[in-house]
Amino acid sequence: MAATRIITNAWKVRTLPDIFYEEPERVEDDMEQWPTVFRISGLLYERYGDRPDVFINGGGFVSYDATDGNRRVAPDLFIAFDVDVAGIYENLPNFWIWEIGKAPDFVMEVASPSTAANDLGWKRELYQRLGIQEYWRFDPTGEDLYGQPIAGERLVAGRYEEYELQQGDDGSVRAHSELLGVVFSWNGQEFDALDPATGLTIDKRVAAEGRADAAEARAIVAEAELNLEQTARSQAETRAEAAEAELARLRAQLGRQEP
Repeated sequence: MAATRIITNAWKVRTLPDIFYEEPERVEDDMEQWPTVFRISGLLYERYGDRPDVFINGGGFVSYDATDGNRRVAPDLFIAFDVDVAGIYENLPNFWIWEIGKAPDFVMEVASPSTAANDLGWKRELYQRLGIQEYWRFDPTGEDLYGQPIAGERLVAGRYEEYELQQGDDGSVRAHSELLGVVFSWNGQEFDALDPATGLTIDKRVAAEGRADAAEARAIVAEAELNLEQTARSQAETRAEAAEAELARLRAQLGRQEP
């Protein structure tokens, strides 16, 4: 990846036009998006949140015009690689593309009745024009708002091309993000982010519980094998003792029969 650009008091030392920042309007169906946003963003924070060169933000502004601060967009989640995270938080009021030197690399939108049309329309066109490498959409209804539960697109020669959606026999769907190295999935009820090598969730808590369960299962198997070995050894010793007793009996009988 490219070298990290350091941000130092950029907005404090430059003379920029007066900009009025207003809070984003809350939509009535905002809460419908929250479980999915919380789930996926939490997993990606787990994966990248401790890296000083990876900026992750949910609900914040991405401003893209230095002459007009109101020309901005607020994705449900966005990620930028190879940036100075501390510098952004300390010196910029929002994600200013012209100061940071690049657009976010990843954007996620979650559908709601009031936002779906924008996510499929002008937002998609804007993200493509800004050069955002991957654009993902998640539909908590399954398909009512976007037409499918998951849609991921990558930028190829300046145009978005959709990732292939894999259908499971159980009705689940999956798509692989090349940028993030995860597989996004929908099982009919919940979205998840999976490790492409194992097919298991990248949720550290669940993974830890799975490892603990696996360790307990291995311990149970080991104990069963040991018990089986001890039983076999005990049975072998019993058979050996019985054989020795039978041999002694036969020898005694033979001794009585000899003149």
